[in-house]
Amino acid sequence: MKKLSVLLCALGLLLAGCDDGHSSSSWDFGGNNKNLVVCMGDSLTAGVNCVGAPYPSRLAGMCGKRVMNYGVGGVTSAYGASIVGSVLANKPGYVCILYGSNDAIAGDDPAATKARLKSIVAACKANKSKPIIATPPIMRGSHSMFNGGAYKVAVVVREIAKEEKIDLVDLNAAMEGNPEKYLNMNDGLHFSDAGGDLVAKKFDSKL
Repeated sequence: MKKLSVLLCALGLLLAGCDDGHSSSSWDFGGNNKNLVVCMGDSLTAGVNCVGAPYPSRLAGMCGKRVMNYGVGGVTSAYGASIVGSVLANKPGYVCILYGSNDAIAGDDPAATKARLKSIVAACKANKSKPIIATPPIMRGSHSMFNGGAYKVAVVVREIAKEEKIDLVDLNAAMEGNPEKYLNMNDGLHFSDAGGDLVAKKFDSKL
């Protein structure tokens, strides 16, 4: 009878699917607002030189939640680490994190970028806000010379997601096969209209 109970329990888990701890249903939001999302990032989040609406605005239309845009053009992950406290003061349920492109352009050590991004993630966790981290997209055109740096940052972002057991939005991999579709080819860095939609959909799938 005991063996049968164990088998039935195991079967139930299989049918229900495995919970990897990333799903919103298992996240302890504490006193945070599950209907509030904040997006942290650089010009890719702010929407500078992106075609059409910034991805946070698109995300708001998709998820039906309030979305606050903390994107600032030209900044690196160091800026994100410096403002995360004020961002979390809003008590968001979710924090979408997209830094790294300017870290690559500036030639920052990927290890330093990793440390700064991990500090943002740690602050989110301490606040019981659910962090969702994204790799920086590939670069083409006039920014092609920085693409190698973007790949290196993408590697450390993937490491963070694995080490911290948080959701990953892998934009670098998602856009690699069709950069002309997803990037504004006037500069090869910012998002096209299709790119903005892709980013919003990828984040929306993690909310």
